[in-house]
Amino acid sequence: MTALRLLAPGLLGLLLCACGDPADGQGLNLASGDIAAALDVCERGQGAFARGVCANEELVQLDHAVRDVLVAEAGAVSSAGAELLVRNQTRWREAQRIACGIGEAAPDAAQAQCLKNRMRARIGEARSVVQEMGGYTFQRMELVEAVAAAPDSAGAAAIVRDIRFPRIDGPQTPEVRAFNDLVAQEPQFRLQDGANETLDYVIEYAGANLISVSFTHSSDRGDGAAPATTARALNVLLAQRRTLTESDLFRADSGWRDFITDRAVRHISRQFSDYPDFPPRRDVFETATKPHLWVIGERGLTLLFPPLSFGGSHADGDVKVTIRWDDLRPYLNPEAPAPINPAE
Repeated sequence: MTALRLLAPGLLGLLLCACGDPADGQGLNLASGDIAAALDVCERGQGAFARGVCANEELVQLDHAVRDVLVAEAGAVSSAGAELLVRNQTRWREAQRIACGIGEAAPDAAQAQCLKNRMRARIGEARSVVQEMGGYTFQRMELVEAVAAAPDSAGAAAIVRDIRFPRIDGPQTPEVRAFNDLVAQEPQFRLQDGANETLDYVIEYAGANLISVSFTHSSDRGDGAAPATTARALNVLLAQRRTLTESDLFRADSGWRDFITDRAVRHISRQFSDYPDFPPRRDVFETATKPHLWVIGERGLTLLFPPLSFGGSHADGDVKVTIRWDDLRPYLNPEAPAPINPAE
């Protein structure tokens, strides 16, 4: 399994800086809360999107519908968060223009329909750009880019990547800054490598001293082969400003490795009951005992088994094995934070 790469510490700070060309939504002073004006590229009439798309009334209406949802979401974030929201949408809009093959001229019927479909889906996505959970305000960061595909390539008109990860908005305490640095993600491929790439996340748990995030990464080269998909998790201890280790979760020499491996083998063997003597215990052990494949949840520990992580070409889909905290109690570190060891 290829691990997802993290953004270098401080790079998220660069994303936050108020610099760039105001024509493409960067460097805007949004202290006044005028998000609607910042998002209205057609009103400003600048850039290839405006020249090629804003004459189409239906596209304009869809773009305004996305804008209206984002304006509503912006009410829950700081001025820095609002500026990031504008930048995210500006990047997304430009990537979709390229992905649909729209150039400087007005889009043809097929290109316009492509953009309409993407904008309709975007309206739904925009409604979850801000998430309140566990006393935190999480904002979705979106690194969306596209380049036109090589003229001799088959398939889609463009190579697209869509990298998403959460950011805690609000006062940037040392703990919050540490989380934002640790959770920030970057692409595995360059656009010129010719690989489409997506990365999405789920905030699995958010508490006073622990936040657990799972990631799903997929890439393909548009050659008809099945996309390569993998998964990982990131568990951040806020007070310690670092990721969770095995000693944070389990007592040393308690036998926890054998316990979770045996539990996972039983679960997987039931799921693949048509295969005798499957899965190989050694493969399960190697995956089950890796902290970057642990998801911390309210009710228990979930072990992630990405595709092909326990052998066999038939293991095309990912498998998750959840073990309740009550069952793990004899093996847990008594100093572990909630929900691992909730206060009595």
